[in-house]
Amino acid sequence: MKKNIFYMVATCCGLLLSCLLHAQEKIVQGTYAECQALAKKENKLILIDLYFVGCMPCAEMDKQVFPDPAVVSELKANYILYKTDVMKEMDGKRLARKYGAPGFPTYVIVNPDGKTLLTESGFFGVDRFVPLLKEAVQRSKSELFLAFNNSLDNNYPAAYSERFIKTGEKHDFAELEGYLDQQKDLFGEAAFLANSVTSLPKYNDWVYTHLPQLIKMYGSNLLRNKISAMASKKSKQYGSTQQLDSLESMLTYIRPTFNDKLWDIFLPAFISNYYTSSKDANTYMKLITQFNLYTTWDLRSNALGQVIIDQAKEPKILNKILAEYQQQQSMQQLDAIDNYRLTLLYYYLKDFKNATKSVQTLLNADLSSSSHSTLKKELLALKDAIDKKNPDLFQAKDIKKIIPFTLS
Repeated sequence: MKKNIFYMVATCCGLLLSCLLHAQEKIVQGTYAECQALAKKENKLILIDLYFVGCMPCAEMDKQVFPDPAVVSELKANYILYKTDVMKEMDGKRLARKYGAPGFPTYVIVNPDGKTLLTESGFFGVDRFVPLLKEAVQRSKSELFLAFNNSLDNNYPAAYSERFIKTGEKHDFAELEGYLDQQKDLFGEAAFLANSVTSLPKYNDWVYTHLPQLIKMYGSNLLRNKISAMASKKSKQYGSTQQLDSLESMLTYIRPTFNDKLWDIFLPAFISNYYTSSKDANTYMKLITQFNLYTTWDLRSNALGQVIIDQAKEPKILNKILAEYQQQQSMQQLDAIDNYRLTLLYYYLKDFKNATKSVQTLLNADLSSSSHSTLKKELLALKDAIDKKNPDLFQAKDIKKIIPFTLS
């Protein structure tokens, strides 16, 4: 019986793979050179999919995105798909090295002659992946190519190459500083790639200064990690010196580094960093509205949690925030975390009557969930401070809501 079940499962898996391959049409199973030859013969672009077994976003792309009819249609019309494992296949390793794959999956789109059109990394839902494929087609028609050459075997510094093609040799990343110091042209492909994996202050500054030109030459994919790290640091510095104009100028300058989806993810962190250093809640609230940072109440409430604690001695700010929670309460029942924050607001504003009512309601609620174990301990201490009518007695913690994460 077990043997029959095994064969049934194996057969089903085989049929699934067969259907997947059929649906996606041209998936080249051979070498990259063979893929290029086929692309020239059929005059199609090549979509290079750099992945590895065990990469969850890679697997979800195969499960959710590639089989979608809209993706299948675009690939069938304009592409040959070349999937290569960056851990097991030499072509995969060489391609990952050439394009400095900062994460997986990494997608590279080239024309039949091997000229690079686009590079991107990470999970793309169908609603973002199809436009990406169409954009590359338009870039090809307009001959808008990136500056990467056609070779997979350029003269890379050993410390960089070892990151992708493991030979067992030990190379300290510090070697890359010496390598970069010797380069006459930091815009060159190998120098750019070596710089992309470092965090050397002087070369970070060089990248920041030349960001528009580098995006035009190599795209933004290899610049995001470095630029986001620099932007996080700069936003804190601007906050500590109350340089709002500098923050806004920086955000405008670095915006082309991020696609729309990633900008929505990174921007709140940059704004939050500014606030963390400045403690200027009025400006923070204005920036939240100006950039429409939080599109759901749960996200906004999480952002306001620390502000409530920071501004415990600022009744004007607290009353503004209180109005938001009361408005939300009028529209729907608040969850435990929101009610905790509402109780804090009453407590800091010395409205001990409402604070008492609010904390008691919370203590009577079901807080048996493991995610509320910390909250219950906090509430007992908060109740004691409220009973004593002492707004300085309780040291609040910023307890965050757990918001589900989805790749798409």
